[in-house]
Amino acid sequence: MLVRELVGGDPPYTCKLIFLDQPAGFGHRVTDGGRVVEHVLTRHAEFEAAVAAKLADGFAETGRSLTRRVLVADGMFWVVALDGDAVRTRFGKVRADWRESVGEARDREYRDRARAVAAYHRAVAEKEEAGFREFHPRPVVILDPPMPPKARGKRKSR
Repeated sequence: MLVRELVGGDPPYTCKLIFLDQPAGFGHRVTDGGRVVEHVLTRHAEFEAAVAAKLADGFAETGRSLTRRVLVADGMFWVVALDGDAVRTRFGKVRADWRESVGEARDREYRDRARAVAAYHRAVAEKEEAGFREFHPRPVVILDPPMPPKARGKRKSR
């Protein structure tokens, strides 16, 4: 399963595009006031076209979506995403009715963004060493949050 979260529109809202690898299946749309807030597609080419159309409409992918990776091995899946100062994982067995919400979820909060990014990369490397391979690989883009302003104050003299 592939998921892209995009933010855009006027007023801004989140749209989730989901790809289920079921070529003979049926997708669906969830709308809210005429806006598509969730769109499930069952063919990869249609999914990529829907993502490209949203990006062309001025939508931007969220940081969590840009770092979301799905790895699979021997009937198991492992999904990881970087969300601010947290690394969010979901794992379990691949079944015919596999959805984003199945399996177990674990969230780990870190003191700062740098530690979370390091833990994210370390976790992905460990899974790849264990034989997991990425399902529909794509480049991972990690956006740096804006740096907080430095506190102004008196300097101590030596």
